[in-house]
Amino acid sequence: MEPVIELVSTGDEVLTGLITDTNAGWLSQRLLEQGWQVRRRFTLGDDKADLVELFEQRSHHADIVIVNGGLGPTSDDISAEAMAEAAGVPLVLNEHWLGVMQEKYASRGRTMPESNIKQAMLPESAELVDNPVGTACGFAVQYNRALFFFTPGVPSELKKMMDEEILPRLRTRLGQQGQSQVRRYFTFGLSESGLSDRLDALSWPKGVTLGYRANSPTIELKLIIDTSDKDAITQAEAQLLEQVGSHVVARDELKFEALSALLHNRDLVIFEDASGGRLTDTLHTLTTEFEGHYLAGLPDSAEDLAQWLTSSGRATTLAIGAEGPQGIPLALLTEQGCRAQTLKMHFRDPLMRRRLLAFAAFDMLRRQLQGLPVIVDYDILPRSEQFSLPR
Repeated sequence: MEPVIELVSTGDEVLTGLITDTNAGWLSQRLLEQGWQVRRRFTLGDDKADLVELFEQRSHHADIVIVNGGLGPTSDDISAEAMAEAAGVPLVLNEHWLGVMQEKYASRGRTMPESNIKQAMLPESAELVDNPVGTACGFAVQYNRALFFFTPGVPSELKKMMDEEILPRLRTRLGQQGQSQVRRYFTFGLSESGLSDRLDALSWPKGVTLGYRANSPTIELKLIIDTSDKDAITQAEAQLLEQVGSHVVARDELKFEALSALLHNRDLVIFEDASGGRLTDTLHTLTTEFEGHYLAGLPDSAEDLAQWLTSSGRATTLAIGAEGPQGIPLALLTEQGCRAQTLKMHFRDPLMRRRLLAFAAFDMLRRQLQGLPVIVDYDILPRSEQFSLPR
């Protein structure tokens, strides 16, 4: 049976939206990567009565509760007090953590303020969770059914403590790996609505659900798997790829290490106009082995750009032309010839336009290197013309 894991985010700034709660999202994803899916998330302000009530309530329903925030030295940091009151135990001074804090201040040539002593006051019988970065230690408390973990709100401290301290404890308590898993597919060229039209009406195997995450220029699709049925998982992946496989540019992570190897020792030249240098930035994440040119006044049609590239006599050349009446041309010249297309751009934001153009050109190169059709239909960038020219 899957454990019930819940998250609690605390703080008036988080509750009112003055601070965006990125920690909860990171925690949910990090736990899912380990095979454990978060069941519920709660957000509360700096009100001790509300926290006490929630801790008492969730202690009967959850197996694991991770509380984020409220461990600082100021009067509005009340997570430890609320947990102690809920459990009916006093706060006691943790001498070890007091010494750790004093050493941290001494190493910086400073005297620890008296207010920091508050950060060493933990509920009686709490287990210390080390924080190698900051002064707010974490702690764990078993209360009724639930094991509560308390963590600081500073993202860098939370992430280090989660990976080095809390996840090992969870693996010991819950087992090395949960049943849940996530498979990620990064797509380009289809809109969220276009993906929804293709996928949402389909019947997915029991234990498999579909998730979306837009992060321009790609959209991430997730198969969230809560089953050990290998046939169901295989069926779900095959169904997904049947619908959008031609637009999947990466899996699991948006990285292209394989392309870096394929580009090694290749005489690659790029020219760009309308993309404003964005293509150069994109390729620099893969290799420095190319010759880049940012030129104004490149041809503004697929045919003209293809002829211009072919006349250059280069080897592998990728180009983004100028914006013309039909849109913006992109062309790829290889030993087999030149393939070009003109794409219509409906986005007004200049940065978004450059990102999409650069990634569309990059996608042509990626497809060529991987032996796939160089030109495919994009929902978000409709094609107005296409042109091929033999070498």
